[in-house]
Parts: sequence; C-alpha cells; structure tokens
Amino acid sequence: MPAKHHIDNKAKLIVTEWEGEAVGAELIEAIQKYQQEIQCQPDYMFYNEVLDFSNISGIKLSTREIIRIARIASTTDRKNYKKLALIVSSTLAFGLARMYISYRSFEKNSNKEIRVFRNKNDAFEWVKN
Repeated sequence: MPAKHHIDNKAKLIVTEWEGEAVGAELIEAIQKYQQEIQCQPDYMFYNEVLDFSNISGIKLSTREIIRIARIASTTDRKNYKKLALIVSSTLAFGLARMYISYRSFEKNSNKEIRVFRNKNDAFEWVKN
C-alpha cells in the first residue's frame, strides 16, 4: 500500500495519500517509517495532518491491528495540540476510522483531535482552522 507524503510548510500541514489495498501489516510498517523519517523531524513535529484513504481499493484490517496502529501512532503525540483528519470513501472505512479514533483515545499519550470525513474539502477546512 503506497503512501505519498506532501508537506505544506506555509500551512504547517502534512498530507498523506494512500492507494491500493489497506492491509494491516503494511499500514503498521508505513506508520513506523513515517514517524522515523518525517514526523520526528523538528520542523514537522507540530504540523497538523491529513490522512487521505479515499482512493484505497480494499481493506484487510483486524481489530488487533487497529489497536496496534492506534498505540504506535500515539507514541509521537506531543503535548501541544494538533489535528488529524482522516478522509475515507466507504462505510466500512468510516466505521474502522471511528474504531481507530476510539482506541487511540484510550492511549495515555494520545493528544490529537481526530475526526473522520467523507469530503476532502470539509477535512482540509477543519484541519486548517
């Protein structure tokens, strides 16, 4: 599952677009790589984020993998408040995104305001305000 990252320094925003099938092990690997190569860079630590899953072709993701992803993702949260918008196109993806948000809220380091959207314009409007 390829991920393309776009960094908008003016808006202080990192946009990641996902394509192909959303497979749990590949998502976990991609998130870890993203944290090591991009998110931990001092210039980007406090940027808001958009994860765009609207072009994925399918989903193979277990509850255990969602919990693991939530745990891994929360480890790089900072005390400063940030926003994370998730963009999805299917009912299944919307439900899994809501599940992710719930599990992530249980993590002690979780410190982002996260919302799921079906409309890209709404997601970008929310994350930039």
